Amino acid sequence: MQHYTSKNYKVNRMEYNTVNTILETPEQVSELLITLTGIDIYKQTRQTEYVEHRALLCHILRNKLDMRWVSISDFIKSKGKSFDHATAIHANKMYPLYKKDRFDYYDKLESNFIVKSQIEYSQISKLEVIQKKYATLEKDYFKAIEKLSNYDKQYSSGYTPNEIKYRDLEEEQKTMYDERAALVLKSFEWKQNNSEYEIINCAT
Repeated sequence: MQHYTSKNYKVNRMEYNTVNTILETPEQVSELLITLTGIDIYKQTRQTEYVEHRALLCHILRNKLDMRWVSISDFIKSKGKSFDHATAIHANKMYPLYKKDRFDYYDKLESNFIVKSQIEYSQISKLEVIQKKYATLEKDYFKAIEKLSNYDKQYSSGYTPNEIKYRDLEEEQKTMYDERAALVLKSFEWKQNNSEYEIINCAT
């Protein structure tokens, strides 16, 4: 296959790619770009040819696959190239300038990247994030239910309904409850003392 590098283009006229592959993922875009150009866009270098083709990759991922900047950054970093989201934004911004200087070359190269418009990669990425959050929340929910169940078994067993309701009272209400409960307890104590006094009198 004739590599579509700018150097080759100066020597031989580049032909349009006749393989109409529908691209759906950044991996497919990346592989096709490397196949067509022969350039390792993930090589740790700032040489012009590499910088410009990485900018093309960012342009396609952003404007055709509708990926978020963070997703573009994460994808390129997964290939071993240091690349933060600010670099992705800058590369995408610079691509039109690179294309302007070598319009025929980049226009023909870019025409090879046909993306399935029905699927937006950013939506898939967001859906995956939502699914992970849902799974985590569901797990936390069941843990909370189990904890509450254990709490009920530990603290509700053996208590009267009033004692259980006592826990939900406000501090002022608890104070009032305690004062009245203290009076009731004193009345029990008074009655018990009177009963003992009566038993003593009967014995004498």
